[in-house]
This record gives sequence, structure tokens and C-alpha cells, in this order.
Amino acid sequence: MKPLPYTRKKEILEMLKRNDFLDINQLSQKFNVSYMTIHRDLKELEDEGMVSRIYGGAVVSDSVRSASDAPAPSADLTLEERFRVCQEEKKAIARAAAAYVEDGEIIGLDASTSALQMCPLLHEKRITVVTNGLNVALQFSDSETVSVMVVGGLLRKSSLSLSGLRDQELLQHINISKCFFSATALSFEKGMMELNYEESESKRELLKRTDKLFVLADHTKLGASAPYVDCTYEQIYALVTDRWPNASQRQADCLRNFEQSGVRVIYGTQV
Repeated sequence: MKPLPYTRKKEILEMLKRNDFLDINQLSQKFNVSYMTIHRDLKELEDEGMVSRIYGGAVVSDSVRSASDAPAPSADLTLEERFRVCQEEKKAIARAAAAYVEDGEIIGLDASTSALQMCPLLHEKRITVVTNGLNVALQFSDSETVSVMVVGGLLRKSSLSLSGLRDQELLQHINISKCFFSATALSFEKGMMELNYEESESKRELLKRTDKLFVLADHTKLGASAPYVDCTYEQIYALVTDRWPNASQRQADCLRNFEQSGVRVIYGTQV
């Protein structure tokens, strides 16, 4: 059976990381699909900043190849494990971010623990939430004012998220005012990044329908790196983070670069 498009693209990217160059004909034979199918896959990966196409094939992009240059998370943590990391910082970030949600809006929330911290603060808002997180959707099950749209995909048990969007036709009919997304890592040079390809793909699809992206990132994410790029800094409207008195030079440089580029930096305050 032929792999699904998002699975095939993930495998192509992993192959490119291990090889200097891959030929389209070689990939076509491996996946038993046409030359044009691989050509479209490579075009999509190039549009996502993952690869660079050259005559007859492709090479992995410099940003992906150099991802190991910066500190990176060592594992894709479970939901419970992530809840224990920077709890107070995430609560402060959630309060600051929730203040930007207005009645009547359609907003996007990912399945992150930072987004989960926002949910109680939005419970009485008259809004529609679009999410790939089952955990997020359940937070509004008893709200009389919040409508929820869950976009489908494969279940990631570690995060209770649906990734590798299958219901893209639904998104074509939605205009999202603001997305509030966390990230595995964030840097000015490489953008917002994930450890998981399917999770990154889901975010990229949602961002295509979004007016403003608010990135929720505690100080541990700043200046770090991960394999898969959700978006570059140009797509970020605001960065919501915590004030960390012992910030490293790398973290301070990251914040300064975002501010100087025109990205709004919003600080959450712990109580």
C-alpha cells in the first residue's frame, strides 16, 4: 500500500537528512508514485522551508541541517511531563495571552500545556475555538458560550493531539482571527519549531487561515532548535513569554532580535 502524502513527505525529509542529495526518479521508484507526485512533495517541503530543490532532486535546507547547532529538547515529553515544566511561567503566559481574546472571534489553540492554561480564562467568552487538541476541546465541554471545532487527524497519545490534518476542506471555510500556539523551540533565525513532523504540519495548515499568530513560549524555548519548522519570524504577530532574571545571552539575543524586527513581545507576570 502506498504511504499517505504526509507520511511520504516525512520519510523523504528523514532520507534527505541522511543524504547529501536525493534524485526524484530514485524517490519515485522507492515510493511507487509518479515523478510529478514527488515533484509536488518536494515543492511543498520547499515552501515549508524544509528542503531546497535543485535540478533533478533536492537537498535538505540549511535551517534543518543546522538544527543541531542550538540546544534542542531531548525527547517528545508526555502531557503529564510537560505539565510539570515551568508551571507558574505558563500560567503567567496564559493570563497575558487570554487578555487578547475578544468576544465574537474565532481563535486557534494547539494541544500544548500553555494553551490548556488559557482554557479556564476563556470559559465565559463568546468565541469559537478551532483546535487539534482533544485535551483542549474537553476543557470547554461545559461552557455555554464557547463553540469548539476539532480538526481531525492521527491521534498522538503523548499529547492527545490530532496531527497530520485529514479535514483540510473544513479549514478552507474558516477565517481564524488569532492563533495561540506553543512550540518545542523558538529562534529568530529559524522560527517556531517542533519535534514532531505531523504536529508541525497541522500548525502550518491552521496558520494558512490565520490573521495573527501569538507564540506562547516560556524562557526555556528561546534560542533553542528542533527539526521541523512551523513558520518563520515574519509570520509571528506577537511572542508571549515570561520574565526570566537569569536569561542566558542566547535567550536575551533571541528576544532582542524579535523586538527589533517588529514582533510584539508580551511578558506574563506571575502572581
